[in-house]
Amino acid sequence: MKGRDLRDAGIARVSIGREDWIAKARSLAVSIAKRSGQVTINDVRQFIDLPDDFHPNTWGAVLRGDAFEPVGFCQATHPSAHARVIRIYKLKGQS
Repeated sequence: MKGRDLRDAGIARVSIGREDWIAKARSLAVSIAKRSGQVTINDVRQFIDLPDDFHPNTWGAVLRGDAFEPVGFCQATHPSAHARVIRIYKLKGQS
């Protein structure tokens, strides 16, 4: 299995039973992208908390799917991320 496949399988696994929260976070991400032209998980994390019983990888499900396309990179801002590189997204079809 390739790295991407493993990542996607892991995100799918931690997403089970958390679809409502993911949909809420994704809707928030869409609103942010419409307003500012782009969105990162940093932006979403400012407005919604991950429930204590959710695996941290659940964040990875928020910007997956058909609505978003990657357009760049930046650094994560939450301390536990150790400044890792994350993607910047825009809404598909958005200029």
